[in-house]
Amino acid sequence: MEQQLANLPAPALITFGAVLAVIFAVRYLGLWQGRQSSPASSSTSAQVAAVIVDPTALNKATAALEAHTEATRRLTETVHEGSRHLNTLAIEADRIREELRIQREIRRDR
Repeated sequence: MEQQLANLPAPALITFGAVLAVIFAVRYLGLWQGRQSSPASSSTSAQVAAVIVDPTALNKATAALEAHTEATRRLTETVHEGSRHLNTLAIEADRIREELRIQREIRRDR
């Protein structure tokens, strides 16, 4: 491995070193920020837990989600029904086009 690294051109070695430096810098900064943010995040999580435990807010959110789900189901059914109508319309348009083609050919033969 050492011989392979020694055979690399200078720009490749510089790039390799820079990439390694960036990897270690990101790791170090991530650990450093993790150590600094741990005491402050505990009070935030306590506030979030208090909001989640409130049953009235949870019941309202559940009712709103159920209403949204039902509205989404109705919308999906409407879209499917519209798609079926468009499919039927396309079939009928193809039949009309074919009928017109047949009539044109009959007129040409006369």
